[in-house]
Amino acid sequence: MQLPTRRFSLSQRPGNIGAAERWISAAAGVGLLLSASRGGAFGRLARASAAASLLARASTGYCAVKSALQGEATLQDGLKQQWQRLADSFVAPSRVTRSIDSMETLYALELQELYSAEIQLGALANKLVPVVANGPLAFRLQEYATELQTRRSDLDDVLARIGVDAREHTDDAMQALVAEADKMVQVCAESVRDAAIAASLQRIIHYKIAGYGIIASYAKALGRHEQAGHFAQLADRDKAIDAEISELAKATLNLEAARSIPIESAPMTTH
Repeated sequence: MQLPTRRFSLSQRPGNIGAAERWISAAAGVGLLLSASRGGAFGRLARASAAASLLARASTGYCAVKSALQGEATLQDGLKQQWQRLADSFVAPSRVTRSIDSMETLYALELQELYSAEIQLGALANKLVPVVANGPLAFRLQEYATELQTRRSDLDDVLARIGVDAREHTDDAMQALVAEADKMVQVCAESVRDAAIAASLQRIIHYKIAGYGIIASYAKALGRHEQAGHFAQLADRDKAIDAEISELAKATLNLEAARSIPIESAPMTTH
């Protein structure tokens, strides 16, 4: 994975709403703010709070509610990220960026990305379970989603021990892979959807195997052999899961997809 030479604040990273939505949010926020001086105390407070939320949405380009609805993060985590982005935008540039000048910094950055990746993959797995038609694949996905919750807690503990905020760095590459998986669910017919979902999951798992391999080698170089062993085991675990999905795809999912007949080319019967 190509790592950046600088760590940017959240406010400098891509958001989840477009320019038009940001302008609309800004206009609505200003309008509510101007009207906040009228009416009763409760009404003024409600309008002021809504205005602040809309202006934060416009300023950061990030909407916590949209993130929660899309399954990218919980509403609580999304709100934390939104306000962190807003806070970062008021910090001097010299304070929001710093060079990655040591293996310790590189190690912390990779841990943050893995933490973000596990959150995103966990949300995707939970979203896909009710969509998958194949029983064994759905069961495997549900098991994996539960396992990812434990991994998230483990990474949170490791980051806490080295004094690093787990939510400070978002894995943009995982965001792109998750978006691609979401797209395949939307565009694929039901007859081929499970095969496409399995392929998307394998791409993501291969990415995570590389991530855990990298962090294991960093931990070993830093003399953290227990952590290195733990991360190597997680890489092996993902390899086993990838093998299970691959076998299921070859034995069942791909064959069923190959036997399906596209609607537009289905033979027509005459009466």
